[in-house]
Amino acid sequence: MTRTDTTSCGVHGAPAAGGPGGRIVIVGAGWAGLAAAWEISRRSAGGEGHGRPEIWLVERAPRPGGRAFSFRDRATGLELDNGQHVLLGCCDQFVHFLQEIGLGAAVRFQDLLDIPVFAGGRWERLASARLPGPLHLLRLLTQYRHLSLADRWRLLRVVRPLQRPDHRQRDNMSFADWLALQGQSARAVERLWDLVGVAVLNGRADQVSAGLALESFRIGVISGWRAARLGYLTIPLGYAARAAAEALQARGVHVLFHQAVDEVLVESGRVKGVRIRRGPTLEADAVVAAVPHDALYKLLPPAWRLHEAFAQSARLAWSPILNVYLLYDQPVFHEEVAAFCGGVVQFVFNRGRLLGEPDLDGRWLSVSLSAAGGLRNWPAAKVIDRVDEELRRTFPRPASGARCLHAATVWQPRATFLAAPGTWRLRPPPKSPVSGLFLAGDWTDTGWPACLEGAVRSGRRAAEALDQWFRERQGGGERFWASRS
Repeated sequence: MTRTDTTSCGVHGAPAAGGPGGRIVIVGAGWAGLAAAWEISRRSAGGEGHGRPEIWLVERAPRPGGRAFSFRDRATGLELDNGQHVLLGCCDQFVHFLQEIGLGAAVRFQDLLDIPVFAGGRWERLASARLPGPLHLLRLLTQYRHLSLADRWRLLRVVRPLQRPDHRQRDNMSFADWLALQGQSARAVERLWDLVGVAVLNGRADQVSAGLALESFRIGVISGWRAARLGYLTIPLGYAARAAAEALQARGVHVLFHQAVDEVLVESGRVKGVRIRRGPTLEADAVVAAVPHDALYKLLPPAWRLHEAFAQSARLAWSPILNVYLLYDQPVFHEEVAAFCGGVVQFVFNRGRLLGEPDLDGRWLSVSLSAAGGLRNWPAAKVIDRVDEELRRTFPRPASGARCLHAATVWQPRATFLAAPGTWRLRPPPKSPVSGLFLAGDWTDTGWPACLEGAVRSGRRAAEALDQWFRERQGGGERFWASRS
C-alpha cells in the first residue's frame, strides 16, 4: 500500500517558506498530477542547495489515480477498474512514464491492429497491414465487408484531409457534418467512424467537434500501423497509480492523501499557496492545479472565477461512461477484444486474459459503453440483462447455455469532458493568467482527447511551463532547479 505522509500537514503545521529551493504544490494525484510531480522531480534531481525545491502532491481522495482507479468487488474479490482504459500505440508518453517508474511490462500492445466487429448478424475484422503511413489501412479498404464497396471506395476521399497537421479551424463544425461533406454514408458512420470515434472521444459524430475528431484520427490511425495498435494494461489501474505514488515518495516528494484543498491563494495576481481543509495554509512559490475543470473553478478566489480564461473552461460539459463486468461459469468469449454495432454493447474485453488469469480467461468480461447518457435512468438489472442478451447472440453454440454467476455496473458520470463543437478554444494552456499557477489535466489544451495519454502529456507540459516561467522571472537565468537529470 502507498504510504500516506501527513506529518507535514495538520496539527504540526506546514513550514512557511519551503526549502532553500522553494516549494511547489501540485493539487490532485490523478495521472496529470502524478506526471507533473514526476517531471518536476526528475528535472530537479540533480539540483542541490537553492536549486532543489520541495515538491508536495496533495490529494483529497484516499488513493492516487483520480478518475482512473480500481477497487475490489465484494461479491467476487476481483479487482475492477472504474472503466476499461485502452491505449493506442501512439500513447508514447504514458508508456514512457510507466517504464520510468518500473512498470514497463504493465502494458502489452497488439502486433497489429486487429478487432473483430459484429454487425448485421455476422463478424468481420478491422485490421491493419504492416505498411507505412495510411497504407496500413489497405486491409480495411479491401476486406472490411461491414461497409459496401462504394463506402470503402469513398474512404479514400478522407485520407488526404486527415493528414493535415492541425485541425483546429474545424472545431466549430460537428464531425457528422464534416463526414457528410466527404460523402460518408450513415452506414459508414455507424460501422466505422462512430465505432472508433465514440470509444476515443466519448461522443457520437453528431456530438463532437470535427477538429478534435480529425486530430484524433490523424494521431492514432492515419500516422501508421504502430500508432493504431491497441494496448492493454496487464495490471489493475489502481496498482499502476500506487506504484507511481511510491516512486514519487522514493524521490522525496511529499505525497498527502485525505487532504482536500479548499482554495488556491492568490495575492496581487500572484499565487501564494493553497488552503487545506481542516489544516494549515501551505505556502508555495508555484502551484500546479491538476484537477478537473469544474473543480479548478471552485478552487479559485471569486474574483478570478470571472476571468475569461477560467470562466470559459468551466463551460466544458461532462460525458459519462458505463462499464459492465460479467463473470460466467464457463468460457464464452475467445478473443481479447471485440466491437459491436447496432446495439447497447460497444466494446467487450476478455479481462481474464488481459490480466493473465487463466482460470478466468473467457469467463470474466468487461463491457465498455461510452457516451452512455441515454442509459443513465436504466436500472442496473435492465442494463445487465440487455448486455448479457446481446452477448449471447454472438456466443458460440456450446457456450450459449453458460450461466452468468455475477454482474456489476460501474458508472463514471464524469468520465471525460464532452468534446462538443467549439470546445477546443475552451481548453486552456498550462500557463494560467495567475502568475505561478499552472494547469494540468486531460481537459487542458493537449491537442489530444480526454485519455490517460492526454493526462500525462498535460502534467509534463505544466512542468515545462513552470520551468520556463521561473527562468523568465530570473531574466533568463537559472531554472527553478539547478540542473536537469
